[in-house]
Amino acid sequence: MGNNKQDCIKVLPFTNKVPELMSISDLVITKPGGLTTSESLASSLPMVIINPIPGQEEQNAEFLEAEGAGIWIKKDSNSTDIINSILSDENKLNNMKQNSIKLAKVHSTENICKICLEGKENKNDK
Repeated sequence: MGNNKQDCIKVLPFTNKVPELMSISDLVITKPGGLTTSESLASSLPMVIINPIPGQEEQNAEFLEAEGAGIWIKKDSNSTDIINSILSDENKLNNMKQNSIKLAKVHSTENICKICLEGKENKNDK
């Protein structure tokens, strides 16, 4: 990608190609729902968070921002400045990406299966 990433921004309507699009993206701008947050972290994508609903989405936004994997654009924030500051600063974007990688639970399905199987084996031992 060239130096002017702002020229490469694409706004998309609903799509069923989320994994494919995330694999070629540098950043995702989205609400922090559980599935989107999980997919973004699994794809090592920093997040710009918009319009979280009270409850779990706000908690996700707070967590991602506190861990450096996302930036929550609040009502009085200047979204253009925030997005430009991320896209124009390769170090900032890379730091957010590294923080996303640290938060991702890449082997979560395997780990859950192991826990379930261990529980089953322990139950059978009794």
